[in-house]
Amino acid sequence: MTYARSRLWLGICGVGLIVVISSTLLVSGLPLELLPDAETSSREDLLGLAAMISCLVAVMLPLDLFGGYLLPNRSRPGTITFGAFVKGWIRGVLVQACCFLIASLLILAVGRSLGLLGACFVILAIGAVQVALQLQIARITASLPKRVEEQAAVAFALEQASQWGWRPLPVVVVEHDDIGFTGGIVGLPGMEKIVLPAASVAKLTPDQLATSIARRFEAIESGSRSRGVMLALVWVTTGFGLSAILPGAGVSSVGELAMTCCGFTLWNFLGLLTLPTLSRQASYAIDRELMKRGVEKETFYETLQALDRLQDDEPKRSALIEMIFHPVPSVDNRRSEFESTFPIAWHAARMTLFVSWSCMGMLVRAVHCNVGRPELWVMLPTD
Repeated sequence: MTYARSRLWLGICGVGLIVVISSTLLVSGLPLELLPDAETSSREDLLGLAAMISCLVAVMLPLDLFGGYLLPNRSRPGTITFGAFVKGWIRGVLVQACCFLIASLLILAVGRSLGLLGACFVILAIGAVQVALQLQIARITASLPKRVEEQAAVAFALEQASQWGWRPLPVVVVEHDDIGFTGGIVGLPGMEKIVLPAASVAKLTPDQLATSIARRFEAIESGSRSRGVMLALVWVTTGFGLSAILPGAGVSSVGELAMTCCGFTLWNFLGLLTLPTLSRQASYAIDRELMKRGVEKETFYETLQALDRLQDDEPKRSALIEMIFHPVPSVDNRRSEFESTFPIAWHAARMTLFVSWSCMGMLVRAVHCNVGRPELWVMLPTD
């Protein structure tokens, strides 16, 4: 049982548990009996929402303990101390709980006055703000201070990427404790920044670092990242709207909102099964473009292997496992899968999880890649 496979089973258990709980609550209508049903604002709203969030934290606690402390230390002894885990977990949970609470109060306030359409607009607006402030939210959730020591290495990589034909964009290097932190692309379309983990900058050769940065430039230049963001926003907003018209659901009371969130959990579960395919397609298409622009194949594959070792160290996996659970293709599969020609929606699957903070998505930190790892709750692992 490898570390990667252990995390996969933990994610399956976590997602499955929350889906079963949500389905049970949705069918039984229990939230309507236990939570406030008033359709006007009151102190009870705050208490009811706090109770909902506390229940989610309690359900996730044992999963977080396994994913953030026990499994990492079993695989790599000394990865994290218990004190550091508890400190980071408390900080992450408090920040996420506050975000959930504020978003829920806004949904209720607008839903009561403007109805479901108004509530959906609020979710779309909150999601857009999240995308714009993703790096800032990540730093509040898990520190991630800016690092400046690697400026020379980054400058060389940017120069190399420019020679390959990509237009340089702002790059930020951040410190992190979780070795699986990958950084990513942050900001609204047209205002993107590249976030790099300090560990990658330190361990990659100059050509490998340039290759890693060039992939993200291509994700932006091709429009794939923008399509991924738009798909995430549309998926979350549409799913919430559909969930709110289920029997007993709505946006007028805490009880109705809880029912809507249970329905939205099932919608997000559907996304976990379908959206990874679009993300992998985008990865393959971006890989192919790198080869066309002159990135050496050997350098490219060495980069993939180096980055994979910093994460779950699983270069091989079966086609079925990857199809269902992994939006980022394995190293071995990326050696041969270059038939994709159009990068549909890069990072769409995991961006959807982050955007669903806007409506208290209960699966946002239950998936195998980030359960128990606060540094990866806002910026989920990507390629």
